[in-house]
Amino acid sequence: MSRYCLEQMVEVLPYYGVPTGEEITLFDPDILIICLPAPEQLYLQTDKPFILWSELEANFKLPIASNPAELAKMLRQTLQDFN
Repeated sequence: MSRYCLEQMVEVLPYYGVPTGEEITLFDPDILIICLPAPEQLYLQTDKPFILWSELEANFKLPIASNPAELAKMLRQTLQDFN
């Protein structure tokens, strides 16, 4: 996933697990990309936009990128929406 983000000229900070509000504030990312599997009750303490990433089928009602083309499209759209 990091490689796909870097190809879109997006800065990447590898982080494992679901970040807390304090950690998000510390690093102040423009977009969070959460790699699944994640906890069933995913709760992020932030108003930052985020994208879920999984190469496997996932049972989430949120948009999920599952290949590089989808991720690139979602990154571009999210950056446009919040800039």
